[in-house]
Amino acid sequence: MKPDTTDIILEPRDLDVLQACFDAVRRERGLIKDDVAATIAAQMIELYQTGIRDPRELSQRVML
Repeated sequence: MKPDTTDIILEPRDLDVLQACFDAVRRERGLIKDDVAATIAAQMIELYQTGIRDPRELSQRVML
């Protein structure tokens, strides 16, 4: 069973990391804000909440 990570509070610095990482992935993939981008953002947040904080690792995992 997957641990519940939805109750983890994201601080402003966490959101800054996620935004920068998301923007990089979006540029790399040539995405605009659409359903695919929203899915990537959701995956990135979920990974971050599980403890993955390294932007490169986040980018690599959502790039799969």
